[in-house]
Amino acid sequence: MDNSNCPVTSREYKLMLNVDRFRDIGQASREFFGLLDFLVGKEGGSVEKDKDPEESRHTSYLDTPELALHQQGFALRLREESDEAEGFQVNLKYRDPDRYISAAQDVSSPQADKTKFEEDILPPFTSRFSHSTSIDSNTLPELGSMRKAMDLFPGLADLDIDGDTAVKTVNDFKALEIVRKLCKLEFGGPPTIKASLSFWYLPEGAKGWPLVGEFSFDYDALDNGANGETLESYPCEAARGAGRLFNALQNQKGWFDLDGTTKTAFVLEVL
Repeated sequence: MDNSNCPVTSREYKLMLNVDRFRDIGQASREFFGLLDFLVGKEGGSVEKDKDPEESRHTSYLDTPELALHQQGFALRLREESDEAEGFQVNLKYRDPDRYISAAQDVSSPQADKTKFEEDILPPFTSRFSHSTSIDSNTLPELGSMRKAMDLFPGLADLDIDGDTAVKTVNDFKALEIVRKLCKLEFGGPPTIKASLSFWYLPEGAKGWPLVGEFSFDYDALDNGANGETLESYPCEAARGAGRLFNALQNQKGWFDLDGTTKTAFVLEVL
């Protein structure tokens, strides 16, 4: 089935942080929130501070020794939540500047909990389209070979990678990821925009400067279909406000590394 016309269900704006500002992420996050609050107000928006500011997990990426998935545009991510009750999450993602190429990729799974098609917006205003499926599990999934990965995501069989090919943690790197939920904001009404900071540290703990950091804010399409389905509806006022905020933040050069790599690329291309 051709899925190349599937709708964009959410939009996420991403800026890489200047981690030199975040040795003390608590203090720096409070200062950053003050800046964000000011800029949102300047653009006519409203801000509601988040009441549950922080969560943590371990994040790693899986691939063949030759990075065959990455070479074909896919990323296979494993998250282990710090709260044992929340278990593990496996996510297969394909990202491309061409939305129709991304949408057409088969990332489905017989065990799927959630499939999304999102627009990622990077500086200065460049779109990448991400098609992904996430699977939640109470136990660590068995992903030691491509055959095991294909069991979870059958579409990977189209990549013509031998099923006996080993799959392992890329660069033996597992990050301790700290996510600080900053606030919710709006520009003239729904949709609500959620803003957060995320930081990667070595697995031993959140000490010193982060390895890499990111600020992001995102919002979902409004449900306005006859049966509640999403029809890619994004109010102009919200999109305009989000775009102006994104541009204003890029002028705060002390806080951001506008030439910095993404978190995924940090693992797959930098380490």
